Amino acid sequence: MMSTTPLSHSRITPTAVAPPADHTAAGTALASLIARVCAARVLREHHIWEAVRILPEIAGLPDDIKQLPEFRRLMEKEAFTAALRLLAQSCQPARDIRDLDPQGDHWVATLTVRSALSQPQRRKLMRAEHRDPPAAVLIAVLSSTIRKARPFVHRRRKNAAVQKEFGND
Repeated sequence: MMSTTPLSHSRITPTAVAPPADHTAAGTALASLIARVCAARVLREHHIWEAVRILPEIAGLPDDIKQLPEFRRLMEKEAFTAALRLLAQSCQPARDIRDLDPQGDHWVATLTVRSALSQPQRRKLMRAEHRDPPAAVLIAVLSSTIRKARPFVHRRRKNAAVQKEFGND
């Protein structure tokens, strides 16, 4: 089974991946790319180039990354995992691929999102699984950009439930 999992939360299947809270075109493209990579047997070069197109807006990836000689050299060699490590480290905040381990018939990529300078103790961990190692890495990188959507409607319902419970309705 291919999935993405924040280590502190339950497993998310590829069909349950939601776009970022702002619902921008980049968020829609992100959700689409994650779903396509999850469904692919192996990661293809065009998946990475699409990520390079999307990540500047949602993950602070420098626009000129595609011109970086090191990145282009890795892509020409089809060293996709190394190219994805470079992409992850170039995002703001930077992401680090902590582990890429085989587990049964699939690979598990574990990624850490470095915290902002104002929050030195906080780190976000993402975990993604796929049969193809570079695909697992790309899914983890893409999933690390998803912000949890907390719609106002849910908060209102919770607040209404609390008010009713305490007889404040």
